[in-house]
Amino acid sequence: MYTVLLVIHTLITLALIVIILVQRSSADGFGMSGNSSNSMLSGRSQANLLTRTTAILAAAFISTSLILGILVSQQHKSGSIAEKVAESASVPTAATTSTPEATQAPVINEKPVEKAAEKPVAPAVPQSE
Repeated sequence: MYTVLLVIHTLITLALIVIILVQRSSADGFGMSGNSSNSMLSGRSQANLLTRTTAILAAAFISTSLILGILVSQQHKSGSIAEKVAESASVPTAATTSTPEATQAPVINEKPVEKAAEKPVAPAVPQSE
């Protein structure tokens, strides 16, 4: 169902692009209407036909877009991104939990490493007498 609807949506999109490009613009840029006397439709009736066709194709495009969106949302009921982030923040993982063994100082040659003498944070201020 989804694949068939997607193919129909693509065909509607291509038809809509062609119909829009064929229409006469104010500058008569890419209009392929032709000014031949043998044309099947007059200028006014051709404009009405193209306008109606564009409106019908646009309505079909919007309809298929909405139906495709509904189908995809029903297939993937995984929730929103915000819910996924909240779930991942509330569930602790093995990397975030620490064990007492992991926080101890490393041992080199079976002797514990001694901590360096703590240095003062700020330099000593000279005192006046």
